[in-house]
Amino acid sequence: MKIILSILSILLLACTSQNTEIPTDILSEKSFVNILKEVHLAEAAFELNKSKNMENAKGTLANSYQKIYKKHTINDAYFSKSLNYYASHPERLEDIYKTVLEKLREERTTLNQQ
Repeated sequence: MKIILSILSILLLACTSQNTEIPTDILSEKSFVNILKEVHLAEAAFELNKSKNMENAKGTLANSYQKIYKKHTINDAYFSKSLNYYASHPERLEDIYKTVLEKLREERTTLNQQ
C-alpha cells in the first residue's frame, strides 16, 4: 500500500506545472498580450498597404511601433527582451497568443456589430 501511495504521489508531483516567477525586467503577461495585439494589428495594416506603396507602409509601421512603445512606456529593447523570454518558455507564449487571438476575435465581433 505504501508503494502505491508513493508512486501516486510521485506521479501527481510530476504532473504539476512549475509556475516560475517572471523576472522584473520582463513585461507581465497581461501587458505583453495587449502590446502583441497592437503589434499584430500594425503588422496586418503594413501587409495590406505594402503593395500600394512599400516605403510609405514601412514608415507607417515604424511610426506604429513607436506609438505602441510610447503608449505602454517601453522601448524596443524591453519589448525584445520580453519576447525572447517568452519565446524561451513556449507554454507561456502559447497561452499568451491564445489570449491575443481571443482579444482580436472580440474586437472583430465588436466592429462587425457597428
